[in-house]
Amino acid sequence: MKKLLLSCILLISSVSVFAQTTCANATNITSNGTKTCPAITGTYSNPCLGGTTNDAGAAMKAIWFKYTPASNGEITISSDLPVNDGTTNSDDTRLSVFSGVCATLTCIDYNDDVDDANYLSSLTVPVAAGTTYYIQWDNYWSALKFSFTFEFVAQDCVRPGVGDFYSPDSYTTTSVNLYWDPAIGAPANYDVDWSTDFNAAPGTGTIVSVPAGSLAYVPATISGLPASSNFRYYVRANCGSTQSEYQGPFAGYLAKILPYTTDFEDNGRDGFRFFSLFDTTQYDAPLDTYADGGAGTALYTFNSTTEASDEWGYSRAISLKAGEQVTIKFKTRLYSETAPSEMKLELKVGDDQSSIAQTTLIDTFTLTEDLFYTDNSASWTAPADGTYHFGFHNNSDAGETDTILFLDTIELTSVLSTNEFVANKFTVSPNPTKDLLSISSANNLISTIAIKDLNGRVVMQRGFNKVSQAQVNVAELATGVYMMSVTSDAGSFTKKIIKQ
Repeated sequence: MKKLLLSCILLISSVSVFAQTTCANATNITSNGTKTCPAITGTYSNPCLGGTTNDAGAAMKAIWFKYTPASNGEITISSDLPVNDGTTNSDDTRLSVFSGVCATLTCIDYNDDVDDANYLSSLTVPVAAGTTYYIQWDNYWSALKFSFTFEFVAQDCVRPGVGDFYSPDSYTTTSVNLYWDPAIGAPANYDVDWSTDFNAAPGTGTIVSVPAGSLAYVPATISGLPASSNFRYYVRANCGSTQSEYQGPFAGYLAKILPYTTDFEDNGRDGFRFFSLFDTTQYDAPLDTYADGGAGTALYTFNSTTEASDEWGYSRAISLKAGEQVTIKFKTRLYSETAPSEMKLELKVGDDQSSIAQTTLIDTFTLTEDLFYTDNSASWTAPADGTYHFGFHNNSDAGETDTILFLDTIELTSVLSTNEFVANKFTVSPNPTKDLLSISSANNLISTIAIKDLNGRVVMQRGFNKVSQAQVNVAELATGVYMMSVTSDAGSFTKKIIKQ
């Protein structure tokens, strides 16, 4: 249980304060309570949410507050109040919290909507003693006045902030690397709670203890997850005698073995990261809906009428074998209120969900259809065993009209190489080995086994009379890597073995 240095039972008083119109003149909050925010008319800063114009196309405005805690803890800010009913008070707010100085603000966290049906804002942010935090309310949706509550609670064990987390990487079919910045107070350990039940409450899943380590960030390798599963995870600071609240949930998507299909319906984005309309965190954000002869969901990206586009989407991790021949199919559709501009889409592949990692161009598609979905396909062969992400790059030239590119129903299938197809019929163990190596199959018969060094020289060869299980003793071979060739009635295959 966390230990509170300040009582959680606080008398919330109604205080009317008028925030100033610039960051430098932000109204200083000195106590917990209900605050009144006047009509939004001030200067907007955008390192959290970006953009310079509001939903109506006018220049963005803002109102500013600030707070400096005397001790470590958390602040909770919320406009989710009955008084904000959309009549005289706004019922659609947007909130950002920063640290630093006004000239170079650093985004800590932000919130637009409480949920899909509530357009007010609520946010809890870890804060450090003596650091000034700036609170910006903007007029993206509404410039009306409103009220909000502010509460600071001191804590001796503080959880990491939502904005402290990075995207997971190094996915395999059963493991993943997670990363986050250290929590305020630099605890020595953290607890990671993961579960394949996305509705499981924090603290009810499998809990893994993670040391903070000595890096600028905390790395955590989580293994032993169900193969190719989707999972949610929470993280809390473990300060020894006390633990913080959990932060999360965040989502992770282990590497899939083909075939794999997603249509962005029931599973949402299903690990697909889209750098356009959606935030760039690992959250599986809701998708917008559109009609194409029926209700459905799809990802989408825009062109630009002034410059070339440069927007990316990345598939979840896909686990492939060397020589695995992958066919990638997907649907696209263009939409414009007038004639759509031609758009271009590159299909690339790499080992991470980032543009710099997308090193191989598979194909380029020129898109012109606007009435119906177009089926697109391409093929690619994996050069080595590993985990890959397929990248969809909107690199369209500047267009004459505003055009939307919809992306839907991605289907990945494959055919293993002859070597892998045959090899999958056999079991080779133990590998690595110090002496005996066993090769067996339930339904196929072995004729010969030859072992070669990495220069291609045969160092051992044995013949068998069509047996389902064979053994070779490699005890006399020098320690190292060898290639073993097996001939059977199912065909031949070669497999790497390691002599210890």
